[in-house]
Amino acid sequence: MTEAISEGLTALGIILFWISLTAMVGLYFSIKYRKAGAESWFVAGRRLGLLILWLSLGANIYSAYTFLGLPGYTVKNGVKVLAILIYGQLSYILAYLITPKLWELGKAKRYVTLSDYFEDRYNSKLLGALTAIVGALFSIPYIQLQILGIGYIIESAGYGLLDPFASQLIAFSLIAIFTILGGMVSVAFINALQGAIMLITIWGIGFLIPMIRYGGIGPMFEAFESVKPSMVLFDNKLIIWTATLAIASSVGFWMWPNRIQGVFTAKSSDTVKRNALALSFFQISQIPIILVGLTAATLYYQGVLKLPKPDYALIEIIKFTFPSWVVGIAGAGAVAAAISTAAALLHTSGALFARNAYQRLFKPEAKERELVMAARIFTGAIAI
Repeated sequence: MTEAISEGLTALGIILFWISLTAMVGLYFSIKYRKAGAESWFVAGRRLGLLILWLSLGANIYSAYTFLGLPGYTVKNGVKVLAILIYGQLSYILAYLITPKLWELGKAKRYVTLSDYFEDRYNSKLLGALTAIVGALFSIPYIQLQILGIGYIIESAGYGLLDPFASQLIAFSLIAIFTILGGMVSVAFINALQGAIMLITIWGIGFLIPMIRYGGIGPMFEAFESVKPSMVLFDNKLIIWTATLAIASSVGFWMWPNRIQGVFTAKSSDTVKRNALALSFFQISQIPIILVGLTAATLYYQGVLKLPKPDYALIEIIKFTFPSWVVGIAGAGAVAAAISTAAALLHTSGALFARNAYQRLFKPEAKERELVMAARIFTGAIAI
C-alpha cells in the first residue's frame, strides 16, 4: 500500500466516521419524534436552550463556504476578504435588537415560519404564500452548493480515493431522511453537533498554520506583501465597496427564512437575545480561516503550494502541513458545515411550502398530522 493511499484511507475513515455518527444521532431523533406534532416538527416545540440554539444556528448560518469559499476568496483577493467580518458583526447587533421581539410575536401568534409574519403583518395569505414560495425556491440552489461542497471536501481531504458523487449521494440521502422524519428537532441537535466540530476545527488549526509555516502571523503578512503587495492595500474603491457590502448584507442577513425559523426554536426571548451576542463568536471564528487562506495564498504565489482550485486552499494547506489524521478531522469539520446548512435549508423549504402555500391557500382546515405529513412530502420532493 502506497503512502498516499494509506493517508487517504486514514482521512476518509475519520470523515466517514463523523458522517456515520451524524447519521446515528439523526436517526435517534427521527425515530423519537416521528409522531411529533406540527410545532415540534416546525420549530422544535420552542424549547431549545442557549447552548443548543447557539451551536445549531451557528452551524446553520456558517456553511461549506467557511471552509471552501472563504479561504478561496482570500487566495484570489487578499485582505479585501476582511470586509466579510464587518457585515456579520453588524447583523448580530441588528439581531440583538430585532429577533427577541420577533420571537415574542411568534410565540404569541404561533408563527412557525418567517412567512407567517408577513402574512400576519400585512393581513394577506397571498403575500405569505408568495414569500414562502420565493424563499423556498431560492434556497434550492444554496442546498445544491452544499452538496457540491461535500464532494469538493471529500475529493480533496480524501486524497482522491472516493468518488465525489458517491459521497454527495450518501451524505445528502442521510440529511434528507433525518430531516423528513424528525423535522426541526433532528435538524437542531444534528446541527449542534456539527457546530461543535466546526469550532474545534477552526480554532484548532487556524493560528497553528501561519505559526508553523512562517513563525507567526506578522512574518506571514510580510511574506504575503513581498509576493502580492497589491493584495494587502485598501484603496478608495475598496472602502466604498466595503461600506455598501456591510450595510446591504447586514440588513438582509436575517431575511433568510431558515435563520428566523431557527430563532423561533428558542425557549424564551432572553435566550434569543443572549444567542445574538453568542453568535458573534462564530463570526470572529472567520479570522482563523482567513489567516489560513492568507498563508495558503502566500505559499501559492511563492510557488511552494499547488492548488487545483482556490476553494481547495484550506484542505490543501492542511495536507501540506499536518499528518493525514488532522486532515480527516478538518475534513469532518468542513463536511459538518455543509451538512448543517443543507439540513436547515431543506427543512425550511419544506415547511414554507406546507405551511404557507398548501395549508394557507388550499387546505386551511388541515389538522396538525396532515400538515406535518405535507411538510414531509414537500421536503422529500425538494430533496429529490
